[in-house]
Amino acid sequence: MTQVNQHQMPIRHVIDNAEKAIQVAKDAEMAVRHAQLQSDPHKLSAALAELESAQQALAKAQSQMAAQDHEHHEQELVQVQNQLDQAQQSLDVVASNTEQPRQIR
Repeated sequence: MTQVNQHQMPIRHVIDNAEKAIQVAKDAEMAVRHAQLQSDPHKLSAALAELESAQQALAKAQSQMAAQDHEHHEQELVQVQNQLDQAQQSLDVVASNTEQPRQIR
Protein backbone atom coordinates (compact mmCIF):
# COMPACT_ATOMS: atom_id res chain seq x y z
CA MET A 1 0.00 0.00 0.00
CA THR A 2 2.80 2.39 0.83
CA GLN A 3 4.46 1.78 -2.54
CA VAL A 4 1.24 2.57 -4.38
CA ASN A 5 0.77 5.82 -2.48
CA GLN A 6 4.37 6.82 -3.04
CA HIS A 7 4.03 6.01 -6.72
CA GLN A 8 0.83 8.04 -7.01
CA MET A 9 2.16 11.14 -5.29
CA PRO A 10 4.29 12.31 -8.22
CA ILE A 11 1.43 11.64 -10.64
CA ARG A 12 -1.03 13.53 -8.42
CA HIS A 13 1.44 16.41 -8.14
CA VAL A 14 1.90 16.56 -11.92
CA ILE A 15 -1.86 16.48 -12.48
CA ASP A 16 -2.41 19.20 -9.86
CA ASN A 17 0.26 21.37 -11.51
CA ALA A 18 -1.35 20.82 -14.90
CA GLU A 19 -4.79 21.76 -13.59
CA LYS A 20 -3.35 24.91 -11.99
CA ALA A 21 -1.65 25.82 -15.28
CA ILE A 22 -4.94 25.35 -17.11
CA GLN A 23 -6.70 27.67 -14.66
CA VAL A 24 -3.93 30.27 -14.96
CA ALA A 25 -4.32 30.07 -18.74
CA LYS A 26 -8.08 30.61 -18.52
CA ASP A 27 -7.58 33.57 -16.18
CA ALA A 28 -4.97 35.10 -18.49
CA GLU A 29 -7.23 34.65 -21.50
CA MET A 30 -10.07 36.41 -19.71
CA ALA A 31 -7.77 39.23 -18.59
CA VAL A 32 -6.65 39.83 -22.19
CA ARG A 33 -10.21 39.81 -23.49
CA HIS A 34 -11.35 42.15 -20.72
CA ALA A 35 -8.49 44.56 -21.42
CA GLN A 36 -9.30 44.50 -25.12
CA LEU A 37 -12.95 45.29 -24.43
CA GLN A 38 -11.93 48.23 -22.26
CA SER A 39 -9.35 49.36 -24.82
CA ASP A 40 -6.97 50.03 -21.94
CA PRO A 41 -3.33 49.76 -23.11
CA HIS A 42 -2.00 49.46 -19.55
CA LYS A 43 -4.36 46.62 -18.67
CA LEU A 44 -3.63 44.98 -22.01
CA SER A 45 0.10 45.15 -21.38
CA ALA A 46 -0.33 43.57 -17.94
CA ALA A 47 -2.71 40.95 -19.36
CA LEU A 48 -0.24 40.04 -22.10
CA ALA A 49 2.46 39.56 -19.47
CA GLU A 50 0.03 37.31 -17.61
CA LEU A 51 -0.63 35.46 -20.87
CA GLU A 52 3.09 34.88 -21.42
CA SER A 53 3.45 33.58 -17.88
CA ALA A 54 0.49 31.26 -18.46
CA GLN A 55 2.09 29.93 -21.64
CA GLN A 56 5.25 29.14 -19.68
CA ALA A 57 3.22 27.38 -16.98
CA LEU A 58 1.46 25.29 -19.63
CA ALA A 59 4.76 24.38 -21.27
CA LYS A 60 6.20 23.32 -17.91
CA ALA A 61 3.11 21.25 -17.12
CA GLN A 62 3.25 19.59 -20.53
CA SER A 63 6.90 18.75 -19.97
CA GLN A 64 6.11 17.22 -16.58
CA MET A 65 3.27 15.22 -18.12
CA ALA A 66 5.56 13.87 -20.84
CA ALA A 67 8.05 12.69 -18.22
CA GLN A 68 5.48 10.55 -16.39
CA ASP A 69 4.95 6.81 -16.61
CA HIS A 70 1.64 6.63 -18.45
CA GLU A 71 1.16 2.92 -17.83
CA HIS A 72 -0.77 3.03 -14.54
CA HIS A 73 -2.70 6.28 -14.97
CA GLU A 74 -3.02 6.47 -18.72
CA GLN A 75 -6.63 7.61 -19.03
CA GLU A 76 -6.39 10.37 -16.42
CA LEU A 77 -3.10 11.64 -17.86
CA VAL A 78 -4.49 11.60 -21.40
CA GLN A 79 -7.51 13.64 -20.28
CA VAL A 80 -5.33 16.21 -18.54
CA GLN A 81 -2.95 16.30 -21.52
CA ASN A 82 -5.92 17.04 -23.81
CA GLN A 83 -6.99 19.86 -21.50
CA LEU A 84 -3.45 21.26 -21.55
CA ASP A 85 -3.40 21.10 -25.35
CA GLN A 86 -6.76 22.89 -25.58
CA ALA A 87 -5.62 25.59 -23.15
CA GLN A 88 -2.41 26.09 -25.16
CA GLN A 89 -4.36 26.38 -28.41
CA SER A 90 -6.74 28.87 -26.84
CA LEU A 91 -3.84 31.01 -25.57
CA ASP A 92 -2.21 30.86 -28.99
CA VAL A 93 -5.40 32.18 -30.58
CA VAL A 94 -5.69 34.98 -28.01
CA ALA A 95 -2.02 35.86 -28.42
CA SER A 96 -2.29 35.99 -32.21
CA ASN A 97 -5.39 38.20 -31.93
CA THR A 98 -3.52 40.71 -29.78
CA GLU A 99 -0.52 41.16 -32.06
CA GLN A 100 -0.35 44.70 -33.30
CA PRO A 101 0.25 45.24 -37.01
CA ARG A 102 3.49 47.00 -37.78
CA GLN A 103 3.21 50.48 -39.13
CA ILE A 104 4.52 51.00 -42.62
CA ARG A 105 6.58 54.11 -43.02
